[in-house]
Amino acid sequence: MSEPQVSVVIVTYNSEAVIGDCVRPLSGRDGIELIVLDNASTDRTLTVLAEEVPDAVVIRSEENVGFARGVNRAARDARGRAILLLNPDARISPRDVLALAAIFDESPEAGIVAPTLSQPAGRLQIREGGMRPNVVSVFNHFSGLSRLSHRHPRFEGLYLLHTHDFATRELDWVSGACMMVRKQTWDELGGLTERWFMYAEDLEFCLRARQHGMRIIMSAEQSGTHVVGGSTGPHTSTRPNPAWVINLYDLYKWKMARNRVQSVVWKASVAAGLLSRSAAFYVKSLGAPERSVLWRSESHKFLWYTRSLLAQSSRIDEAAA
Repeated sequence: MSEPQVSVVIVTYNSEAVIGDCVRPLSGRDGIELIVLDNASTDRTLTVLAEEVPDAVVIRSEENVGFARGVNRAARDARGRAILLLNPDARISPRDVLALAAIFDESPEAGIVAPTLSQPAGRLQIREGGMRPNVVSVFNHFSGLSRLSHRHPRFEGLYLLHTHDFATRELDWVSGACMMVRKQTWDELGGLTERWFMYAEDLEFCLRARQHGMRIIMSAEQSGTHVVGGSTGPHTSTRPNPAWVINLYDLYKWKMARNRVQSVVWKASVAAGLLSRSAAFYVKSLGAPERSVLWRSESHKFLWYTRSLLAQSSRIDEAAA
């Protein structure tokens, strides 16, 4: 068998409902190999994989080691010249996979490429990539100023928006839901940080790539879909998981903040934005009785994110590892 061009790395955990649609289009395709690490799923994930992609390399972990450790373990078996990190709830065609890999030939300085992703299952209007998470970009995003960025690029935020026209461009980060990395780049950077169980490791990896002079490109010519929230299996907790904002803050303190004042300003900016969204959803629930339960649930979710963030220490020395 010839060497693959792209090694697609997928980490699963109770992904029975989504994994078939993810891997089926990529199975048995020339130039593509599938490597799946399963994080001790208790549902039919492994059965679905055996039925849908008998040609895939499946690694069974005896425990749930999280996203980054799972990816790093699976990537050791990658034979392609590029590695595509793909969430179980993401979809991309084999044509677009190989077209993304071709960008590396056209742009030798590119270390990471990604397609544009749509999010058909949610109300999110953000693209899965954007600017580095400094005080300005998080303020622009969480305050809503980024809505003006199609006229004033200085207002671009942590995330780009779907409401704006998009052309292929260089960004500071793209999402690990569907992120292709040149194998040489992956080896040079040593894979994902295992600092966190899940969330923020993709952004940190992109920041390291930028520090090493590598370009990160989001392509408007290649596309995929991402059913946000479908990668982690059924949720048993009634509270939303605030790890995304806690880890993002930890990343800022670890890699970007120069002093505690910057740390406090960052936290205050994000907390104010989250709290304003909570308030907006609550007001919305008052004007739409037929959907009041939904909007109040959203209000409570953002209030929980706010409380979780404010509970974190602002001392940057505690972020050192």
